[in-house]
Amino acid sequence: MAGGEEAVFRRCLPLLRCFGPEPRLIGEVGKGAALKLAMNQLIAGLTASFSLSLALVRHEGVSVDDFMTLLRGSALYAPTFDKKLPRMLEGDFERPNFPLKHLDKDTKLFIRTAERHALALSGIKGVEQLLERGLLEGLANRDYSALYAVIDRSPPQAEDRDAREADAD
Repeated sequence: MAGGEEAVFRRCLPLLRCFGPEPRLIGEVGKGAALKLAMNQLIAGLTASFSLSLALVRHEGVSVDDFMTLLRGSALYAPTFDKKLPRMLEGDFERPNFPLKHLDKDTKLFIRTAERHALALSGIKGVEQLLERGLLEGLANRDYSALYAVIDRSPPQAEDRDAREADAD
């Protein structure tokens, strides 16, 4: 996604295709940045919500497989859940595809931008607090899925490890 003049966008299309197969002109300068902030706010909110639900399921002794099967069949499912689930279960947040510190930065930019429009921000401000705690805990350069470790400080449960080992066989 990009913001700018259409003629410039068309001239830059070959370069933009290096970053993604279908570049899209969003509008004038600034519109692409606004859309990126909106998308990254969704990443932050979805990751925090999924992490909290996953933590509750695990603490209540509900099968993660059952949880995911039901979630995948519902309108609540987002593919990012399956993408980040292994990291969350293993506590492996190395080799980030998007570091926690960048999600924190974009969340702060989203909040600052949304405040100009007097939007209600209590939900994302709660996520911002979790992100800040993650930074204080040394997770800045880890994958943003490390938000799970901020929400659930307990070690993986034995039945989770057993289920993963059985799946590997």
